[in-house]
Amino acid sequence: MNNKRIMLAILTSVMLSISATAQNALINILTENTGIVKKGSVVYLKITINNTDPLMPIGIYKIKTQISVPGLILNVADTGHVLPTGWEIVSNTGTGIMLSNGGDLIEANSSRTIRIALTGIQTGGPSTISGQLSFSNGKAPGSAPGALSGDNPADNYSTSTCKVIR
Repeated sequence: MNNKRIMLAILTSVMLSISATAQNALINILTENTGIVKKGSVVYLKITINNTDPLMPIGIYKIKTQISVPGLILNVADTGHVLPTGWEIVSNTGTGIMLSNGGDLIEANSSRTIRIALTGIQTGGPSTISGQLSFSNGKAPGSAPGALSGDNPADNYSTSTCKVIR
């Protein structure tokens, strides 16, 4: 009976350590309204950040999300964004916006949805919008480079398109 308990404890420890080293975050972006916006109007870019790890949360100041838009036809608005509690805008240049999960611990198997307001400034497109995840050291303000142990870099990049019409 004692051997069964020891084996169960060892198996549990191995499974937990495998999960801890396989932590993964991924990004998906989608332009609402099928990616079409009228010149002078606003369309939202929906960003979903997922923590696919079944056990480990992603700590605060760990995720940095950068969105780049085609500056000839779109502009990242100054206001109107919808951020989850604890998320903050680090910078907004008009053609790019950087976000951080400064006060938001992302639990295991959960996601966050962010909506970024984009303004159509000139007719054109469809053009590509890109979103990319990077990681910081987990300390405020989250600007130093860092890593997410076991992350799959293949799912840290996503694209969508947008077309500006009259």
